[in-house]
Amino acid sequence: MPDPDLPPFLALGLTLPGVFANLALDEALLIEADREGSPAVLRWWELPELAVVMGASCRMGEDVAVDACRRDGVPIARRASGGGTVLIGPGALNVSMILPIASAPGLGAVDEAQRWVLGRIADRLRALGLPVEVLGSGDLTLGGRKFSGSAQRRLKRCFLVHASILYGLPVDRIARYLGAPPRRQPEYRAGRAHDEFVTLLPLSRDALLEAVRDAWLPPGCLPDAPPVPEGLVAELVASKYADPAWIERF
Repeated sequence: MPDPDLPPFLALGLTLPGVFANLALDEALLIEADREGSPAVLRWWELPELAVVMGASCRMGEDVAVDACRRDGVPIARRASGGGTVLIGPGALNVSMILPIASAPGLGAVDEAQRWVLGRIADRLRALGLPVEVLGSGDLTLGGRKFSGSAQRRLKRCFLVHASILYGLPVDRIARYLGAPPRRQPEYRAGRAHDEFVTLLPLSRDALLEAVRDAWLPPGCLPDAPPVPEGLVAELVASKYADPAWIERF
């Protein structure tokens, strides 16, 4: 059950058309929360088609199998947060948490904030009998294999942690559309290839979503949704997310 001293939450289950708009919406919600001092936000979304998403500083030529993506019509995108390159789509639930830095002690530190957010989700999954561990810089794992990675973006008053949780995504597609294992990788990966390192969380989408909600929201309560900043989303798509200069910058 959420801590009684957690900030009030807004909740939004919304998938916009296309990967660019969804990445833009995450950033727009963060900007609005930081600017207005609005309540924390929990958002979940899931693309109906595959897409590759790089971290802000990832190298496209190393991290992405560009030819395979273009041949198969899989879009390549870059988010504004850190972390590595991921494949998302059907069977990958994307979860975004936007929180005031003052929500809990220690959240001014990037690593501590990452562990705190991922730890809450891990606790709920462990309550379902799954031996989930948080390893690396923010991976959720089962038996030493990763089923979720995460990334963070920070502004002055608020921060965003978003995670992609794999429960049904075809794991063999990862090696097809992503490059070889990255040069910088967590120690626990031990050089394993994508298909030996990544696994699926053995939960239905409904059960997974319920666990994520229970980590942050009062039981049986679905709070109001935040207003969708459509103008800001459109601006971010045009000026950043759909711009080849942003996507291909490294």
